[in-house]
Amino acid sequence: MKKLTAGWLKLPGLQRLFTLFLQEGATLRLVGGSVRDSLLGLPTNDIDLAVDRPPQWVLDILTKNHIKAIPTGFDHGTITAILDKQPYQITTLRLDIKTFGRRAEVAFTEDWVQDAQRRDFTINALYADREGNLFDPVGGLEDLESHHVQFIGNASQRIKEDYLRILRFFRFSARFGREPYNQEGLVACREFASHLPHLARERVTDEFLQILELPNPLYALEAMKETGVLPYIFHPKTWEDFKTLLSLEKTTEILPDPILRLASFHPLLSELKSHLRLSKAQTTKLSFLLKEHDPITIDSYKHFSYLWGKECTLDAAILQTSYRHVSEEISLKDGAAFLNHLQILLNDFSIPVFPLKGRDLLALHIKPGEELGELLKAVEDWWISEDFTPNKKACIAYLKSL
Repeated sequence: MKKLTAGWLKLPGLQRLFTLFLQEGATLRLVGGSVRDSLLGLPTNDIDLAVDRPPQWVLDILTKNHIKAIPTGFDHGTITAILDKQPYQITTLRLDIKTFGRRAEVAFTEDWVQDAQRRDFTINALYADREGNLFDPVGGLEDLESHHVQFIGNASQRIKEDYLRILRFFRFSARFGREPYNQEGLVACREFASHLPHLARERVTDEFLQILELPNPLYALEAMKETGVLPYIFHPKTWEDFKTLLSLEKTTEILPDPILRLASFHPLLSELKSHLRLSKAQTTKLSFLLKEHDPITIDSYKHFSYLWGKECTLDAAILQTSYRHVSEEISLKDGAAFLNHLQILLNDFSIPVFPLKGRDLLALHIKPGEELGELLKAVEDWWISEDFTPNKKACIAYLKSL
């Protein structure tokens, strides 16, 4: 049988946990994303483990052996151990007695099959021991190798346990699956999509933005639209600009940005804010991108960079280029060439510092207040129009002329 051979499996802290739990008569296994991703040759960030002992037992053993232990989800069986600054989330085997959306009343067990059967997808119910030997109680390895994403057991039952699994089904299918989608899963998602508005908007937003971070989110978005799931999040404008943006990303070194992608196919900030719970920074960026701006060109990029910053300048240029291609002003090839050149220029450009400060105006006996701010802004606008070349002396001379 296939084994897990990831290099991180030999981490001293992880091996210490395996040794400690074995000495105490417990079985500890890796589970979930770290196993799945490593089998696919993908990088692993979080290392989760499952154990056949109750959470208090786990907490006591870690504490007794001077390992930092945090009861991050004690009622649901989760203790986080910190070794060499690396967190390891250890969760007791469990089964769900009652489910309430994102919450559940659980019972702890020593049955690995029961623990697997309460999880969402077969590819997320793969376990591995310290040597990388796999335990696969629900056929997840076969599904992983065939790129088939399906719910464990009855799809409708899994979704009713947690309606957020609807979005997770599309996200995992787009990331790990191949066409066609699992039909039972699609039918269940369509049937229970009306429950999505009742979930916490933070959770829906997090899942949806993770979909927009995928290499090809269109695979998920089109299926969500066809099954009637997407309108329960918001009504999309069009896919045309979105397809262009994806094409530009493929022909440049542009990294996927969920907020930029969101702006590319949905023009109404008010609707996005009412349906998604975006952070202040995300809302600010989205608001900026959805405003009309003067064209960003090779001649004007320095001015925009000074006013907005390099990242916002590039994002706005990407969006403008996408729109220009849709309106047939430029070809995709020319658009990509422009963006690649712009990225190089931005990387080499050092944003200049305006040479005047408020105290310089005070030294000229200009009183504090609204007029001081207006004069300073007027000089700054002139300095920008002169391509940042005037020095402090020249700026003061211009100020006196005002």
